[in-house]
Amino acid sequence: MSKKIASFYNDEINSWLQSVDFYLDEILSLEKRLQQIIARNTIVDIAAKTEVHQLIINKIEEKLVSLRKEIESVKKLLSKKEDFLNDDKINKTLENNIALLGSNFRHHEKEYADVKFYCNEFLEEMLKRG
Repeated sequence: MSKKIASFYNDEINSWLQSVDFYLDEILSLEKRLQQIIARNTIVDIAAKTEVHQLIINKIEEKLVSLRKEIESVKKLLSKKEDFLNDDKINKTLENNIALLGSNFRHHEKEYADVKFYCNEFLEEMLKRG
């Protein structure tokens, strides 16, 4: 039996997982940079301004961690033991779940890019002031 559809979906899901892991690593880097700004402590109210950005980062981080769990659970549906499902076992419900997951991934990816841009602008401004 053919397993091309499940293999295709698996490849797509793996790329989503790699992207989410990359974004989570970048979030750690952003958090470290925010802490460095606070440590400099040369700008009035810097801790409060930085905390706002940290809260925004925390919210997107939670969303990405939740998305990662969703992706992993759908990935498990595509395989049994060490092998992929046969194409005839891929039903409309599973395809719809994967399509919805892809839509959620793209939405969260865009949201993350916006947060990253916003935080990087803040960091750049603080470095110029400091």
